Amino acid sequence: MDYKINENLCQAKLSIIRRITDLAQAEKKPGDRVVLFSSGQPADEAIPLEMVKEYTARVIDKYGCEVLQYGGHKGYPALIPEIRRFLNKDGTVASREDDFVITYGSSEAIFAVGNAFILPGDRVIVEDPTYLNATNSFRYCGAVLVPVKTDPDGVNLEALEEAMKGGAAFFYTIPNFGNPSSITMSLEKRKAVHKLAVKYQIPILEDNPYGYLRFSGNEYIPPIKSFDREGIVLYMGTFSKIVAPGMRCGFLCANKELIPRFVVFKGVSSSGNINWSQYIITEFLKNVDMNEHISRISAIYEKKALAMYNKMKECFHPAVQYTMPQGGMFIWAKLPDGVRATDFCLEAAKRLKIAVVPGNDFFIGSPEDCSFIRLNFSKPSVEDIEYGIEKLGELTFRYCI
Repeated sequence: MDYKINENLCQAKLSIIRRITDLAQAEKKPGDRVVLFSSGQPADEAIPLEMVKEYTARVIDKYGCEVLQYGGHKGYPALIPEIRRFLNKDGTVASREDDFVITYGSSEAIFAVGNAFILPGDRVIVEDPTYLNATNSFRYCGAVLVPVKTDPDGVNLEALEEAMKGGAAFFYTIPNFGNPSSITMSLEKRKAVHKLAVKYQIPILEDNPYGYLRFSGNEYIPPIKSFDREGIVLYMGTFSKIVAPGMRCGFLCANKELIPRFVVFKGVSSSGNINWSQYIITEFLKNVDMNEHISRISAIYEKKALAMYNKMKECFHPAVQYTMPQGGMFIWAKLPDGVRATDFCLEAAKRLKIAVVPGNDFFIGSPEDCSFIRLNFSKPSVEDIEYGIEKLGELTFRYCI
């Protein structure tokens, strides 16, 4: 059969994360130790399992089969004010002019915005490197991606303005502990980015999956959305990183005039969200001290990040460059120029059974000579982190000659 596949889908890339993970787990023999630094999953010990069990029983006792019925396209009405209250606990993020639609994780919010804003051939400005699933979504919607380089304090403003001069459907950014780079955009740059967006009338899609996972460095930095009085910023969040990813509960916050358009999209894409998870998240936000809960999670990740960073200092070749992150889930490391990250990661997966993600596909051009690697510290145990980094350290000395 000669299948006629949408060319935009053909441009999307199979997740390098899945390929490397499968390779590390392939042909596993008894006694083999597999270490996965490839995921973006939260730690098992950070998931509030007992609370989820308690609140599941509570909502089923109270609401019965309603919990297991189809959810509304906009979302569970009682959840939306709780999200607004949560977002605004440190300052106004969602204003009176904003409304919400609940999404199937933040991935659906990304895809919804892409479908709403992108016409075939439209430009979409993105940080380079950036989140692979987002760029895949935009490519599928027919976008031409315009990469903008990043500095240690966030997107390069001169490059961003030059890109905005050419127009774009929107600018996609992860200001807090970016994936894969772990970079956090400074307060000054956030304000400047918003001013540029207003000047050139280009919407900002602000993605904040990791923002609450800060464990060191500066205090809370307000989202770009908090400066928005023009309705030019669309803000996405998720409970995957601070409650549980399997609940698939995220949200899109935008000017209330836009939300009905996304509600229509929800009716087509998923016919609403899972009631069970929305009811549980509602109870969670109502009853849990979120500051204390987030502090507990952040302490778990600080311990693991320090374990990885300190072991890298001890075991990695001195030519490998990296910094201790202030939050999030990743360490972004650079092998010396001329060392191909794909070669390094393939050998680590095949021979050592250690999954590390090469940086190629996070860059828009997917450069073959990319020397960056991304290491996740949130999911593995401290023992696996120390074992895996020691083995990778030996490998760096083979490649860094």
